[in-house]
Amino acid sequence: MQWSLEKGYVLADGLHYLGFLELLHQVIHPDWYLEIGTRTGASLKLSAAKSIAVDPDYQLSHEVIQNKPALHAFQESSDAFFEAGRIQHLGARIDLASLNGKHLFEDLLRDFIGTEKCCAQNGLIVFQGGLPQDEAMASRDHGPVAPADWAGDIWKILPVLKRYRPDLKIDVLDAAPTGLVIVSNLDPHNTVLEENYAAIVQDYQNTTLQDYGVERYFSALDIQSAADSRWLCAFPFELGKGWRDKPDISIKIAAPTRDKMVKWGDYHFARSLARAFCRLGYKTTICPAEDWYLHRRAGGIDLVLRGRANFHRQPGRLCLMWAISKAMRAVNYTNADHVFWASKQLFEKAKLDQPDGQFSLLPQAFDHDLMTLGPKKARKGLAFVGRARAGFERSSVVHAAQANEDLRIWGPGWQAGKYAPYVVAEGVPNDDLAEIYQSAQVVLNDHTATMKESGFLSNRVFDTLACGAIPLSEDVGWLPDDIADFVYLYHDQESFAAGVARARAESAAKRKKRDTLARQLVAVHSFKARAVEILKVAEALRAETLSA
Repeated sequence: MQWSLEKGYVLADGLHYLGFLELLHQVIHPDWYLEIGTRTGASLKLSAAKSIAVDPDYQLSHEVIQNKPALHAFQESSDAFFEAGRIQHLGARIDLASLNGKHLFEDLLRDFIGTEKCCAQNGLIVFQGGLPQDEAMASRDHGPVAPADWAGDIWKILPVLKRYRPDLKIDVLDAAPTGLVIVSNLDPHNTVLEENYAAIVQDYQNTTLQDYGVERYFSALDIQSAADSRWLCAFPFELGKGWRDKPDISIKIAAPTRDKMVKWGDYHFARSLARAFCRLGYKTTICPAEDWYLHRRAGGIDLVLRGRANFHRQPGRLCLMWAISKAMRAVNYTNADHVFWASKQLFEKAKLDQPDGQFSLLPQAFDHDLMTLGPKKARKGLAFVGRARAGFERSSVVHAAQANEDLRIWGPGWQAGKYAPYVVAEGVPNDDLAEIYQSAQVVLNDHTATMKESGFLSNRVFDTLACGAIPLSEDVGWLPDDIADFVYLYHDQESFAAGVARARAESAAKRKKRDTLARQLVAVHSFKARAVEILKVAEALRAETLSA
Protein backbone atom coordinates (compact mmCIF):
# COMPACT_ATOMS: atom_id res chain seq x y z
CA MET A 1 0.00 0.00 0.00
CA GLN A 2 1.32 3.47 -0.89
CA TRP A 3 1.06 6.07 1.84
CA SER A 4 0.84 9.84 1.39
CA LEU A 5 2.68 11.33 4.35
CA GLU A 6 0.51 13.69 6.40
CA LYS A 7 1.90 17.01 7.52
CA GLY A 8 4.18 16.75 10.53
CA TYR A 9 4.61 12.98 10.34
CA VAL A 10 7.93 11.24 9.58
CA LEU A 11 8.29 8.57 6.91
CA ALA A 12 9.83 5.31 8.14
CA ASP A 13 11.54 4.34 4.89
CA GLY A 14 14.81 2.89 6.17
CA LEU A 15 16.00 -0.71 6.33
CA HIS A 16 13.00 -3.03 6.78
CA TYR A 17 12.57 -4.04 10.39
CA LEU A 18 12.94 -7.75 9.58
CA GLY A 19 16.27 -7.08 7.88
CA PHE A 20 17.37 -5.04 10.86
CA LEU A 21 16.25 -7.71 13.32
CA GLU A 22 18.20 -10.35 11.39
CA LEU A 23 21.39 -8.26 11.61
CA LEU A 24 20.77 -7.49 15.28
CA HIS A 25 20.63 -11.22 16.06
CA GLN A 26 23.96 -11.68 14.29
CA VAL A 27 25.60 -8.84 16.20
CA ILE A 28 24.52 -9.50 19.78
CA HIS A 29 24.19 -13.32 19.57
CA PRO A 30 21.46 -13.61 22.23
CA ASP A 31 21.40 -16.70 24.41
CA TRP A 32 17.62 -16.37 24.92
CA TYR A 33 15.20 -14.65 22.53
CA LEU A 34 11.58 -13.83 23.42
CA GLU A 35 8.95 -13.02 20.82
CA ILE A 36 5.41 -11.93 21.62
CA GLY A 37 3.21 -11.91 18.54
CA THR A 38 4.75 -14.53 16.26
CA ARG A 39 1.90 -14.93 13.80
CA THR A 40 3.48 -16.30 10.57
CA GLY A 41 6.96 -16.82 12.04
CA ALA A 42 8.69 -14.35 9.70
CA SER A 43 10.65 -12.84 12.57
CA LEU A 44 10.97 -15.98 14.71
CA LYS A 45 12.83 -17.79 11.93
CA LEU A 46 15.62 -15.20 12.19
CA SER A 47 16.64 -16.37 15.64
CA ALA A 48 19.39 -18.95 16.15
CA ALA A 49 19.12 -18.63 19.93
CA LYS A 50 17.13 -20.54 22.48
CA SER A 51 13.75 -19.03 21.72
CA ILE A 52 10.38 -18.46 23.36
CA ALA A 53 7.36 -17.64 21.21
CA VAL A 54 3.95 -16.45 22.41
CA ASP A 55 0.85 -16.11 20.24
CA PRO A 56 -2.80 -17.04 20.85
CA ASP A 57 -3.38 -17.66 17.13
CA TYR A 58 -0.35 -18.97 15.28
CA GLN A 59 -0.57 -18.95 11.48
CA LEU A 60 2.90 -20.20 10.70
CA SER A 61 4.08 -20.06 7.10
CA HIS A 62 7.84 -20.18 7.80
CA GLU A 63 10.19 -22.86 9.08
CA VAL A 64 10.80 -21.54 12.59
CA ILE A 65 12.80 -24.32 14.26
CA GLN A 66 15.81 -24.45 11.91
CA ASN A 67 19.07 -24.51 13.94
CA LYS A 68 17.69 -23.30 17.27
CA PRO A 69 19.00 -25.27 20.25
CA ALA A 70 15.53 -24.98 21.80
CA LEU A 71 12.14 -23.50 20.89
CA HIS A 72 9.34 -23.11 23.43
CA ALA A 73 6.06 -22.07 21.80
CA PHE A 74 3.06 -21.05 23.92
CA GLN A 75 -0.36 -20.68 22.30
CA GLU A 76 -1.93 -18.24 24.73
CA SER A 77 -2.24 -14.53 25.39
CA SER A 78 0.79 -12.69 26.67
CA ASP A 79 -1.12 -11.89 29.89
CA ALA A 80 -1.65 -15.59 30.54
CA PHE A 81 1.98 -16.28 29.62
CA PHE A 82 3.41 -13.85 32.13
CA GLU A 83 0.88 -14.76 34.82
CA ALA A 84 1.95 -18.41 34.57
CA GLY A 85 5.62 -17.46 35.04
CA ARG A 86 6.70 -19.37 31.93
CA ILE A 87 10.09 -17.64 31.59
CA GLN A 88 10.95 -18.20 35.24
CA HIS A 89 10.05 -21.88 34.97
CA LEU A 90 12.45 -22.20 32.04
CA GLY A 91 15.20 -20.55 34.04
CA ALA A 92 15.77 -18.10 31.21
CA ARG A 93 17.10 -14.54 31.25
CA ILE A 94 16.09 -12.73 28.08
CA ASP A 95 18.83 -11.10 26.00
CA LEU A 96 16.59 -9.90 23.18
CA ALA A 97 12.81 -9.51 23.11
CA SER A 98 10.57 -8.48 20.22
CA LEU A 99 7.12 -7.29 21.34
CA ASN A 100 4.66 -7.32 18.46
CA GLY A 101 1.29 -8.11 20.01
CA LYS A 102 -2.05 -6.34 19.56
CA HIS A 103 -0.62 -2.89 18.72
CA LEU A 104 -2.54 -1.30 21.58
CA PHE A 105 -0.44 0.74 23.93
CA GLU A 106 -1.79 -0.71 27.19
CA ASP A 107 -1.10 -4.25 25.93
CA LEU A 108 2.43 -3.29 24.94
CA LEU A 109 2.92 -1.62 28.31
CA ARG A 110 1.97 -4.83 30.14
CA ASP A 111 4.21 -6.87 27.83
CA PHE A 112 7.07 -4.46 28.46
CA ILE A 113 6.60 -4.69 32.23
CA GLY A 114 6.50 -8.49 32.15
CA THR A 115 9.47 -8.78 29.81
CA GLU A 116 11.76 -6.36 31.61
CA LYS A 117 11.44 -8.41 34.81
CA CYS A 118 13.00 -11.36 32.99
CA CYS A 119 15.75 -9.61 31.04
CA ALA A 120 19.45 -10.32 31.39
CA GLN A 121 22.11 -7.72 31.94
CA ASN A 122 22.46 -5.79 28.66
CA GLY A 123 19.09 -7.16 27.54
CA LEU A 124 17.21 -5.35 24.77
CA ILE A 125 13.49 -4.88 24.09
CA VAL A 126 12.42 -3.91 20.57
CA PHE A 127 9.00 -3.09 19.14
CA GLN A 128 7.49 -1.50 16.05
CA GLY A 129 5.04 1.38 15.73
CA GLY A 130 6.94 4.43 16.95
CA LEU A 131 6.74 6.20 13.57
CA PRO A 132 3.16 6.10 12.23
CA GLN A 133 2.78 7.90 8.91
CA ASP A 134 -0.67 9.37 9.35
CA GLU A 135 -3.61 9.62 11.73
CA ALA A 136 -5.29 6.42 10.53
CA MET A 137 -2.13 4.38 11.03
CA ALA A 138 -1.78 5.74 14.58
CA SER A 139 -5.38 5.07 15.68
CA ARG A 140 -6.56 2.37 18.06
CA ASP A 141 -8.81 0.87 15.37
CA HIS A 142 -7.06 -0.12 12.15
CA GLY A 143 -10.31 0.29 10.18
CA PRO A 144 -9.45 0.23 6.46
CA VAL A 145 -5.72 0.09 7.19
CA ALA A 146 -4.19 -3.29 6.39
CA PRO A 147 -3.03 -5.03 9.59
CA ALA A 148 0.55 -5.18 8.30
CA ASP A 149 0.61 -1.38 7.92
CA TRP A 150 -1.22 -0.52 11.14
CA ALA A 151 0.89 0.87 13.97
CA GLY A 152 -1.95 1.29 16.44
CA ASP A 153 -1.45 3.65 19.35
CA ILE A 154 1.94 2.12 20.19
CA TRP A 155 3.36 5.64 19.85
CA LYS A 156 2.10 6.46 23.35
CA ILE A 157 4.65 4.17 24.96
CA LEU A 158 7.46 6.59 24.08
CA PRO A 159 6.23 9.62 26.05
CA VAL A 160 5.22 7.24 28.85
CA LEU A 161 8.71 5.72 29.09
CA LYS A 162 10.37 9.13 28.91
CA ARG A 163 8.15 10.45 31.71
CA TYR A 164 8.19 7.48 34.07
CA ARG A 165 11.48 5.78 33.18
CA PRO A 166 14.13 8.40 32.36
CA ASP A 167 16.74 5.79 33.30
CA LEU A 168 16.02 3.84 30.12
CA LYS A 169 17.93 4.43 26.89
CA ILE A 170 15.61 4.65 23.89
CA ASP A 171 16.61 4.57 20.23
CA VAL A 172 14.03 5.27 17.54
CA LEU A 173 15.00 3.96 14.10
CA ASP A 174 13.52 4.70 10.68
CA ALA A 175 13.02 0.99 9.96
CA ALA A 176 10.13 0.37 7.57
CA PRO A 177 7.21 0.24 7.74
CA THR A 178 6.37 1.93 11.08
CA GLY A 179 9.70 2.53 12.75
CA LEU A 180 11.51 0.40 15.31
CA VAL A 181 12.16 1.27 18.95
CA ILE A 182 15.07 -0.25 20.88
CA VAL A 183 15.05 0.06 24.66
CA SER A 184 18.22 -0.67 26.63
CA ASN A 185 19.62 -0.09 30.12
CA LEU A 186 16.77 -2.22 31.42
CA ASP A 187 16.24 -2.77 35.15
CA PRO A 188 14.40 -6.01 36.06
CA HIS A 189 13.87 -4.72 39.61
CA ASN A 190 12.23 -1.42 38.65
CA THR A 191 8.49 -1.38 39.49
CA VAL A 192 7.58 2.20 38.56
CA LEU A 193 5.57 1.27 35.45
CA GLU A 194 3.74 -1.53 37.24
CA GLU A 195 2.86 0.68 40.21
CA ASN A 196 1.58 3.46 37.94
CA TYR A 197 -0.05 1.26 35.29
CA ALA A 198 -3.64 2.24 36.07
CA ALA A 199 -2.87 5.97 36.12
CA ILE A 200 -0.91 5.72 32.88
CA VAL A 201 -3.76 3.96 31.07
CA GLN A 202 -6.28 6.48 32.39
CA ASP A 203 -4.16 9.39 31.19
CA TYR A 204 -3.28 8.05 27.74
CA GLN A 205 -5.81 5.46 26.57
CA ASN A 206 -8.24 7.84 24.88
CA THR A 207 -5.64 10.37 23.72
CA THR A 208 -5.11 10.52 19.96
CA LEU A 209 -1.91 11.64 18.34
CA GLN A 210 -3.74 14.73 17.13
CA ASP A 211 -4.76 15.49 20.72
CA TYR A 212 -1.23 14.95 21.98
CA GLY A 213 0.24 17.02 19.15
CA VAL A 214 1.90 15.59 16.06
CA GLU A 215 4.68 18.17 16.05
CA ARG A 216 5.17 17.81 19.81
CA TYR A 217 5.53 14.05 19.46
CA PHE A 218 7.89 13.87 16.49
CA SER A 219 10.04 16.84 17.50
CA ALA A 220 10.87 15.05 20.76
CA LEU A 221 12.25 12.00 18.90
CA ASP A 222 15.88 11.57 17.91
CA ILE A 223 15.19 9.47 14.82
CA GLN A 224 18.17 7.51 13.56
CA SER A 225 18.93 5.62 10.37
CA ALA A 226 18.36 1.91 10.94
CA ALA A 227 21.19 1.01 8.55
CA ASP A 228 23.61 3.27 10.44
CA SER A 229 22.37 2.44 13.91
CA ARG A 230 24.88 1.87 16.68
CA TRP A 231 23.13 -1.43 17.39
CA LEU A 232 24.55 -2.92 14.20
CA CYS A 233 28.16 -2.21 15.13
CA ALA A 234 30.35 -5.03 16.38
CA PHE A 235 30.22 -3.93 20.05
CA PRO A 236 27.17 -1.70 20.57
CA PHE A 237 27.39 -1.84 24.37
CA GLU A 238 31.00 -0.63 24.30
CA LEU A 239 30.65 2.14 21.71
CA GLY A 240 32.37 5.27 23.03
CA LYS A 241 31.01 8.79 23.05
CA GLY A 242 31.03 10.99 19.99
CA TRP A 243 30.55 8.18 17.48
CA ARG A 244 28.02 10.12 15.42
CA ASP A 245 30.63 12.77 14.66
CA LYS A 246 33.30 10.30 13.62
CA PRO A 247 33.70 8.21 10.47
CA ASP A 248 32.33 4.70 10.57
CA ILE A 249 34.76 1.84 10.08
CA SER A 250 33.93 -1.29 8.10
CA ILE A 251 36.39 -4.17 8.56
CA LYS A 252 36.37 -6.52 5.56
CA ILE A 253 37.43 -10.15 6.03
CA ALA A 254 37.82 -12.91 3.45
CA ALA A 255 35.11 -15.22 4.86
CA PRO A 256 32.49 -15.61 2.11
CA THR A 257 29.28 -15.36 4.15
CA ARG A 258 28.08 -14.15 7.55
CA ASP A 259 27.04 -17.61 8.71
CA LYS A 260 30.52 -18.99 7.95
CA MET A 261 32.69 -16.14 9.15
CA VAL A 262 32.52 -17.04 12.86
CA LYS A 263 34.64 -20.11 12.05
CA TRP A 264 37.40 -18.06 10.39
CA GLY A 265 40.46 -17.03 12.38
CA ASP A 266 40.39 -13.58 10.79
CA TYR A 267 36.95 -13.01 12.30
CA HIS A 268 38.29 -13.26 15.85
CA PHE A 269 41.20 -11.00 14.92
CA ALA A 270 38.70 -8.53 13.46
CA ARG A 271 36.51 -8.65 16.59
CA SER A 272 39.39 -7.71 18.84
CA LEU A 273 40.29 -4.83 16.55
CA ALA A 274 36.65 -3.75 16.22
CA ARG A 275 36.26 -3.66 20.02
CA ALA A 276 39.23 -1.29 20.24
CA PHE A 277 37.78 1.00 17.56
CA CYS A 278 34.34 0.99 19.21
CA ARG A 279 35.77 1.93 22.60
CA LEU A 280 37.52 4.84 20.93
CA GLY A 281 34.13 6.03 19.69
CA TYR A 282 34.19 4.70 16.12
CA LYS A 283 31.16 2.69 15.03
CA THR A 284 32.73 -0.43 13.55
CA THR A 285 31.24 -3.34 11.65
CA ILE A 286 32.76 -6.64 10.49
CA CYS A 287 31.76 -7.71 6.99
CA PRO A 288 32.24 -11.01 5.15
CA ALA A 289 32.64 -10.88 1.37
CA GLU A 290 28.89 -10.92 0.75
CA ASP A 291 28.54 -7.66 2.73
CA TRP A 292 31.71 -5.84 1.66
CA TYR A 293 29.79 -3.05 -0.03
CA LEU A 294 26.93 -2.80 2.44
CA HIS A 295 28.37 0.27 4.19
CA ARG A 296 28.80 3.13 1.73
CA ARG A 297 28.41 6.32 3.76
CA ALA A 298 30.82 8.96 2.50
CA GLY A 299 33.60 9.86 4.89
CA GLY A 300 33.88 6.35 6.32
CA ILE A 301 36.82 3.98 6.42
CA ASP A 302 37.04 0.56 4.76
CA LEU A 303 39.75 -1.59 6.39
CA VAL A 304 40.52 -4.79 4.48
CA LEU A 305 42.30 -7.56 6.37
CA ARG A 306 44.70 -10.03 4.70
CA GLY A 307 45.20 -8.08 1.45
CA ARG A 308 44.64 -10.84 -1.10
CA ALA A 309 40.93 -10.15 -1.37
CA ASN A 310 40.00 -8.12 -4.45
CA PHE A 311 38.21 -5.30 -2.71
CA HIS A 312 37.47 -2.20 -4.81
CA ARG A 313 37.58 1.26 -3.32
CA GLN A 314 34.20 2.87 -2.65
CA PRO A 315 33.64 6.52 -3.66
CA GLY A 316 34.09 8.96 -0.80
CA ARG A 317 35.59 6.42 1.64
CA LEU A 318 39.17 5.75 2.65
CA CYS A 319 40.44 2.31 1.69
CA LEU A 320 43.08 0.85 4.01
CA MET A 321 44.62 -2.61 3.72
CA TRP A 322 46.26 -4.57 6.54
CA ALA A 323 48.12 -7.63 5.26
CA ILE A 324 48.23 -9.79 8.38
CA SER A 325 49.03 -13.22 6.93
CA LYS A 326 49.39 -13.07 3.14
CA ALA A 327 51.03 -10.98 0.44
CA MET A 328 49.14 -8.37 -1.58
CA ARG A 329 47.77 -8.78 -5.05
CA ALA A 330 48.80 -6.03 -7.45
CA VAL A 331 45.18 -4.98 -8.00
CA ASN A 332 44.91 -3.97 -4.36
CA TYR A 333 47.75 -1.46 -4.56
CA THR A 334 45.66 0.65 -6.91
CA ASN A 335 42.66 0.49 -4.58
CA ALA A 336 44.43 1.20 -1.30
CA ASP A 337 45.07 4.64 0.16
CA HIS A 338 47.49 3.00 2.60
CA VAL A 339 48.82 -0.52 3.21
CA PHE A 340 49.81 -1.81 6.65
CA TRP A 341 52.19 -4.78 6.65
CA ALA A 342 52.45 -7.29 9.49
CA SER A 343 55.60 -8.62 7.78
CA LYS A 344 58.83 -6.58 7.90
CA GLN A 345 60.15 -8.53 4.91
CA LEU A 346 57.17 -7.60 2.69
CA PHE A 347 57.09 -4.06 4.06
CA GLU A 348 60.68 -3.50 2.96
CA LYS A 349 59.97 -5.12 -0.42
CA ALA A 350 56.89 -2.92 -0.93
CA LYS A 351 58.94 0.23 -0.33
CA LEU A 352 61.41 -0.86 -2.99
CA ASP A 353 58.78 -1.94 -5.50
CA GLN A 354 56.44 1.02 -4.93
CA PRO A 355 58.60 3.97 -3.80
CA ASP A 356 55.64 6.35 -4.07
CA GLY A 357 53.28 4.07 -2.16
CA GLN A 358 51.82 4.63 1.29
CA PHE A 359 53.08 1.85 3.59
CA SER A 360 53.53 1.18 7.30
CA LEU A 361 54.90 -1.71 9.32
CA LEU A 362 52.12 -2.84 11.65
CA PRO A 363 52.61 -6.26 13.31
CA GLN A 364 49.77 -8.38 14.59
CA ALA A 365 48.56 -7.73 18.14
CA PHE A 366 47.01 -9.15 21.30
CA ASP A 367 43.66 -8.63 22.98
CA HIS A 368 44.20 -7.08 26.41
CA ASP A 369 40.70 -8.18 27.48
CA LEU A 370 41.84 -11.79 27.15
CA MET A 371 45.57 -11.73 27.70
CA THR A 372 46.76 -10.29 31.02
CA LEU A 373 49.05 -11.22 33.86
CA GLY A 374 47.45 -13.52 36.42
CA PRO A 375 48.36 -15.18 39.71
CA LYS A 376 51.58 -17.16 39.61
CA LYS A 377 51.04 -20.84 38.79
CA ALA A 378 53.09 -24.01 38.76
CA ARG A 379 54.36 -24.35 35.19
CA LYS A 380 54.27 -27.76 33.54
CA GLY A 381 54.87 -29.05 30.05
CA LEU A 382 54.81 -27.53 26.59
CA ALA A 383 51.46 -26.06 25.49
CA PHE A 384 50.31 -25.94 21.89
CA VAL A 385 46.98 -24.35 20.94
CA GLY A 386 45.90 -24.73 17.32
CA ARG A 387 44.29 -26.95 14.76
CA ALA A 388 45.85 -29.80 12.83
CA ARG A 389 46.28 -28.55 9.26
CA ALA A 390 45.81 -30.78 6.25
CA GLY A 391 48.83 -31.09 3.98
CA PHE A 392 51.60 -30.38 6.45
CA GLU A 393 52.55 -31.09 10.03
CA ARG A 394 52.88 -28.38 12.66
CA SER A 395 56.62 -28.05 13.19
CA SER A 396 56.43 -27.27 16.91
CA VAL A 397 54.30 -30.36 17.54
CA VAL A 398 56.65 -32.54 15.50
CA HIS A 399 59.75 -31.33 17.35
CA ALA A 400 58.13 -31.61 20.80
CA ALA A 401 56.99 -35.18 20.14
CA GLN A 402 60.40 -36.22 18.76
CA ALA A 403 62.06 -34.81 21.89
CA ASN A 404 59.66 -36.81 24.11
CA GLU A 405 58.55 -33.62 25.79
CA ASP A 406 55.50 -33.30 28.01
CA LEU A 407 53.44 -31.95 25.10
CA ARG A 408 49.85 -30.82 25.66
CA ILE A 409 47.62 -29.96 22.71
CA TRP A 410 44.37 -27.98 22.60
CA GLY A 411 42.72 -27.88 19.19
CA PRO A 412 40.63 -29.72 16.58
CA GLY A 413 41.77 -32.35 14.10
CA TRP A 414 44.35 -34.17 16.24
CA GLN A 415 42.31 -37.01 17.70
CA ALA A 416 42.49 -39.27 14.65
CA GLY A 417 46.25 -39.01 14.15
CA LYS A 418 49.48 -40.03 15.80
CA TYR A 419 49.43 -37.05 18.13
CA ALA A 420 46.14 -38.05 19.75
CA PRO A 421 47.84 -39.08 23.06
CA TYR A 422 48.90 -35.48 23.57
CA VAL A 423 45.43 -33.95 23.13
CA VAL A 424 43.91 -32.30 26.20
CA ALA A 425 40.82 -30.94 24.44
CA GLU A 426 39.60 -30.32 20.90
CA GLY A 427 38.97 -26.68 21.65
CA VAL A 428 39.40 -24.02 24.28
CA PRO A 429 37.34 -20.89 25.01
CA ASN A 430 39.29 -17.69 24.38
CA ASP A 431 38.69 -16.69 28.00
CA ASP A 432 40.72 -19.72 29.14
CA LEU A 433 43.77 -19.20 26.94
CA ALA A 434 45.67 -16.97 29.34
CA GLU A 435 45.49 -19.56 32.12
CA ILE A 436 46.70 -22.30 29.76
CA TYR A 437 49.68 -20.20 28.69
CA GLN A 438 50.53 -19.19 32.26
CA SER A 439 50.41 -22.82 33.41
CA ALA A 440 52.92 -24.01 30.80
CA GLN A 441 56.70 -24.00 31.01
CA VAL A 442 56.78 -23.09 27.33
CA VAL A 443 54.09 -21.98 24.86
CA LEU A 444 54.75 -23.25 21.33
CA ASN A 445 54.10 -21.19 18.22
CA ASP A 446 54.54 -22.02 14.56
CA HIS A 447 53.25 -20.61 11.28
CA THR A 448 51.62 -21.62 8.04
CA ALA A 449 54.07 -22.09 5.17
CA THR A 450 52.94 -18.78 3.65
CA MET A 451 53.40 -16.85 6.88
CA LYS A 452 56.84 -18.36 7.47
CA GLU A 453 58.10 -17.68 3.94
CA SER A 454 56.72 -14.14 3.93
CA GLY A 455 57.84 -13.18 7.43
CA PHE A 456 54.47 -12.79 9.17
CA LEU A 457 54.79 -13.13 12.94
CA SER A 458 51.76 -14.78 14.57
CA ASN A 459 49.77 -12.91 17.20
CA ARG A 460 50.27 -15.93 19.50
CA VAL A 461 53.71 -14.56 20.34
CA PHE A 462 52.14 -11.32 21.57
CA ASP A 463 49.38 -13.25 23.40
CA THR A 464 51.97 -15.33 25.25
CA LEU A 465 54.12 -12.36 26.24
CA ALA A 466 51.10 -10.39 27.43
CA CYS A 467 50.34 -13.20 29.89
CA GLY A 468 53.87 -13.24 31.23
CA ALA A 469 54.42 -16.68 29.71
CA ILE A 470 57.39 -17.91 27.67
CA PRO A 471 57.02 -18.34 23.89
CA LEU A 472 59.12 -20.66 21.75
CA SER A 473 58.37 -19.60 18.20
CA GLU A 474 59.28 -20.73 14.73
CA ASP A 475 61.70 -18.19 13.25
CA VAL A 476 60.15 -16.01 10.51
CA GLY A 477 63.19 -13.79 10.09
CA TRP A 478 62.42 -10.88 12.43
CA LEU A 479 60.98 -9.78 15.75
CA PRO A 480 60.04 -6.32 16.98
CA ASP A 481 63.05 -5.00 18.89
CA ASP A 482 61.22 -4.54 22.19
CA ILE A 483 60.27 -8.23 22.46
CA ALA A 484 63.28 -9.88 20.82
CA ASP A 485 65.01 -10.73 24.13
CA PHE A 486 61.90 -12.46 25.46
CA VAL A 487 61.10 -14.83 22.57
CA TYR A 488 63.05 -18.04 21.98
CA LEU A 489 63.29 -19.08 18.33
CA TYR A 490 63.79 -22.37 16.52
CA HIS A 491 64.28 -23.49 12.94
CA ASP A 492 65.08 -27.18 13.40
CA GLN A 493 65.08 -29.97 16.01
CA GLU A 494 68.36 -28.88 17.59
CA SER A 495 67.40 -25.23 17.98
CA PHE A 496 64.00 -26.32 19.31
CA ALA A 497 65.66 -28.34 22.08
CA ALA A 498 68.00 -25.46 22.86
CA GLY A 499 65.07 -23.07 23.10
CA VAL A 500 63.21 -25.33 25.54
CA ALA A 501 66.34 -25.63 27.69
CA ARG A 502 66.87 -21.86 27.77
CA ALA A 503 63.23 -21.28 28.70
CA ARG A 504 63.42 -23.72 31.58
CA ALA A 505 66.66 -22.16 32.82
CA GLU A 506 65.35 -18.60 32.98
CA SER A 507 66.44 -16.78 36.11
CA ALA A 508 64.12 -15.11 38.58
CA ALA A 509 65.45 -11.75 37.42
CA LYS A 510 64.54 -12.55 33.80
CA ARG A 511 61.05 -13.67 34.87
CA LYS A 512 60.59 -10.36 36.68
CA LYS A 513 61.60 -8.45 33.54
CA ARG A 514 59.15 -10.62 31.58
CA ASP A 515 56.31 -9.51 33.89
CA THR A 516 57.34 -5.87 33.44
CA LEU A 517 57.28 -6.34 29.67
CA ALA A 518 53.77 -7.84 29.86
CA ARG A 519 52.49 -4.66 31.50
CA GLN A 520 54.24 -2.45 28.96
CA LEU A 521 52.88 -4.30 25.93
CA VAL A 522 49.40 -2.83 26.34
CA ALA A 523 50.60 0.56 25.17
CA VAL A 524 52.64 -0.87 22.30
CA HIS A 525 51.27 -4.13 20.90
CA SER A 526 47.62 -4.38 21.98
CA PHE A 527 44.75 -4.04 19.51
CA LYS A 528 44.04 -0.64 21.06
CA ALA A 529 47.56 0.47 20.16
CA ARG A 530 47.06 -0.80 16.60
CA ALA A 531 43.69 0.96 16.34
CA VAL A 532 45.24 4.25 17.44
CA GLU A 533 47.99 3.89 14.83
CA ILE A 534 45.48 3.12 12.05
CA LEU A 535 43.37 6.13 13.03
CA LYS A 536 46.42 8.41 12.94
CA VAL A 537 47.09 7.34 9.36
CA ALA A 538 43.42 7.76 8.43
CA GLU A 539 43.31 11.26 9.91
CA ALA A 540 46.47 12.25 8.04
CA LEU A 541 45.04 10.95 4.76
CA ARG A 542 41.81 12.82 5.35
CA ALA A 543 43.72 16.01 6.07
CA GLU A 544 45.66 15.58 2.82
CA THR A 545 42.41 15.13 0.91
CA LEU A 546 40.86 18.25 2.44
CA SER A 547 43.92 20.36 1.75
CA ALA A 548 43.99 19.16 -1.86
